Amino acid sequence: MSINAVSTAQMLGGLEVLGIEVMSDRDLEKIILDGLPSESIYKIVDRIYPGETDKHYQLVPRSTLVRRQKEGSPLSVEESQKAERLARVFSFAVEVWGDEKGAREFMKKSHPMLDNRTPFEASLNELGARQVEQILGRLMFGICA
Repeated sequence: MSINAVSTAQMLGGLEVLGIEVMSDRDLEKIILDGLPSESIYKIVDRIYPGETDKHYQLVPRSTLVRRQKEGSPLSVEESQKAERLARVFSFAVEVWGDEKGAREFMKKSHPMLDNRTPFEASLNELGARQVEQILGRLMFGICA
């Protein structure tokens, strides 16, 4: 499994949004601890759910996200971790499926190993994201999932 900081950062908007080029896990960690730009929420969610604006608010409440955008303030550490987690899982799904279309379909479809939640929903918390990563790892190596 080769989930890496570079591909995760690209899912969050890359250099254009993050303001620095991420080359390592430590680079990404520093950005998250400082708080991601609010635009990173839109970048990752729009890759999974193009055109579905309500999905952004599952990561950050609407009023909070709007306020952060108006003020130009970064996301909290917790919100940043949530966005990073989703970007990491989606990046892994793209690796497994070979393209974003297949990864999107996977992220949106209820899965029995996730108590019929979607991988998107499960990835909103760390334990759920780990379960999704386990499923993706099994799929990558041809084990029934």
